[in-house]
Amino acid sequence: MAALTDAQHKYWRNRLFLAFAAWKAILLLLAAFVPGPGYDSSALILVTSSQSRHVDFQSFPVKDRLALSLFRWDALYFVKSAERDYIYEQEWAFSWAFARLLRFASRYLSQGELGSASEAVRLRSLILTGFWISTLCHFLSVLVLFNFANIILRNHRAGRTAFIACVLHILSPAGLFLSAPYAESLFSLTNFLGMFLYARARSTERETQRWSIAQDALSLSSGLMFGFASSIRSNGLLSGIIFLFDVAELAPRIVTLRLHRRETRRIIVTCIAGVLTAVGFISPQFLAYKEYCGLGPSGSGWRPWCERRIPSIYSWVQSQYWNVGFLRYWNLSNLPLFLIAVPILWLLFKTSVTVLRSIPAHHTLSDVSVPPSRGRAKVQASTLGYLELPHLALPQLILGVLATTNFHVQIINRISSGYPIWYIVIASWIVESAGSQKKGNFPVPLQWVVRGMAMYALIQGMLFANFLPPA
Repeated sequence: MAALTDAQHKYWRNRLFLAFAAWKAILLLLAAFVPGPGYDSSALILVTSSQSRHVDFQSFPVKDRLALSLFRWDALYFVKSAERDYIYEQEWAFSWAFARLLRFASRYLSQGELGSASEAVRLRSLILTGFWISTLCHFLSVLVLFNFANIILRNHRAGRTAFIACVLHILSPAGLFLSAPYAESLFSLTNFLGMFLYARARSTERETQRWSIAQDALSLSSGLMFGFASSIRSNGLLSGIIFLFDVAELAPRIVTLRLHRRETRRIIVTCIAGVLTAVGFISPQFLAYKEYCGLGPSGSGWRPWCERRIPSIYSWVQSQYWNVGFLRYWNLSNLPLFLIAVPILWLLFKTSVTVLRSIPAHHTLSDVSVPPSRGRAKVQASTLGYLELPHLALPQLILGVLATTNFHVQIINRISSGYPIWYIVIASWIVESAGSQKKGNFPVPLQWVVRGMAMYALIQGMLFANFLPPA
């Protein structure tokens, strides 16, 4: 673990704030001054009732033009759900938790003054509230990523590497999605927080060679954060694999009944943290089940998914309304979307494999039969990876596999923003490349990674603001 002084933390945080503000200003200026209003006029119809809306749009104030540019694609579902709750079944595919937060924050900021306002005024308030929530959550996730990276990075240049990782997160190909009324920024914040708290617990264990009540609290807090993340985006459930890995790691000792009392307590706490993660995913499903399936016997208000063995409204809506399923997206017409997704998929797979290869060395370190000092020296001398806790790369690896086989593949460019390991590994490559004479020894052309992310975010941001794909 690399420790930074308070002065170093302040130095890097100030630079991150400047980078964040500059990048957001560029994206938002582009969004505010795109020609607009876009080929799909549904957003314009919702925010103004004027019959001359297309002519009036050209004289909209900058604030209203920006609000309309952010009110695109899934943002329509989030904002309308926040305004008047869910009405249509397919709306349950869009985060119940984020819609509720958006509604609460808008009412708080307006101090209840929107109750008698027109629909257009309420929508503008919700859009701008969503913008502030997403922007704030994105900046907070940058700060959390910086602290998380400094825990798991094992080299002496951790501060610089963590800074570059955070800049990569700022330049994320998610682009304008991280400022629009979308769940991506809030998901990134909660998922990063979950990994940060988990890493704090495990790093303290490595330093003290014991597991305390304080670490139990950190593990449970980590599970709670992953639970929030799972309620915001269903792929947050993948972070529960981290707890499953911990239990599997202790499985041989469980089978042979060689567990110490502290280890038994740790397994129980880990299982509870995993359950908290699952509860975040299940809770919105349960609310939907009560609404659609709890009205009476089958055939009286029930939907077909109510009778499934696992009655999930989310999987039903994704399959029924968006044709999401195993290899359903694999057809020739979607080839351009696969090509758009390939760079990020490649980075997710490559960084995951790079990190996960070091797991055997970390097992040597954690082997109770090896004295701490000798075990640690052995691993440091034969490092196969870049990070402590390499199994934290498992969620992003499985996300990449699912995006390739099950999802609308192009969304990987935005949902990858909520997974920190690939940023940190690429940042490590960049730092090592800068200090190495052999700059061709790295698995990807690093300059083009950064340029590609920035160019994609800028181009995609302008397309998003005009209601054009990919979304």
